[in-house]
Amino acid sequence: MLSLAAAVPASAVEYRLRVVSVEDKAMGGFLTAAEFKDGASGPGLQKLEANLDGGDVSSAILFYDRHLQPAGERIARAYGAVPVRADVRKSGDDRQLWDEVRWDGKPGEQTVWLVASTSTVTQEVQRVALKGTGPLRQFRSYTIRAGGEKISAVKFPLYFLWFHEERGAVWEKHVSKVLDLGDGIGAVVGVNHNEVYADHVYLIVRHAAEPTTHKAVIFWKSRKINRSYLDGPGCCFQ
Repeated sequence: MLSLAAAVPASAVEYRLRVVSVEDKAMGGFLTAAEFKDGASGPGLQKLEANLDGGDVSSAILFYDRHLQPAGERIARAYGAVPVRADVRKSGDDRQLWDEVRWDGKPGEQTVWLVASTSTVTQEVQRVALKGTGPLRQFRSYTIRAGGEKISAVKFPLYFLWFHEERGAVWEKHVSKVLDLGDGIGAVVGVNHNEVYADHVYLIVRHAAEPTTHKAVIFWKSRKINRSYLDGPGCCFQ
């Protein structure tokens, strides 16, 4: 049982978040053609979720080098969220394929969780599947301007997010204007400015009125990288 490091009010509600990182190419083995449309749900996604719950997905398509972690207090505040001190049960043990975290909070608040890696293999996130108060749905991440229709998966340059995190207003000034939390969960992809390294994924959870298990399947693919950049002198690995 995962536990909070600090006491919480008796009126608090328990929430859960389960996250897994999967090879993008594996989507074709589960999703129907219709489920590749933004916001789609269906039998393929239901099968994927059930197989992940049951530990029946091959480890060959899973990533164990990019685990879920709670955001620190400074980052949480920058995203309009409350900081949470909770232990994450990492995937990889006893057919446990999801990273899972449980915490207590108040309805209407939000929390932010981070999947980050220093990996130089399979670096790019173009799609996620999210489950909050509704079924698991598939989304492609897009760059969107404020004033447009809000979407559940957005992307920004990672250095842009870091810059505004330092100033404490990335949620208020930017993310809140484009991210849809109607189902209680949304994803912000930070596209790494160093293309050799993996993107970062911020998962924003809006607390529902009752206990809720949120899920996020993050689909990763290899970025197209200029080989001369990798092979030339003074490469990024120094």
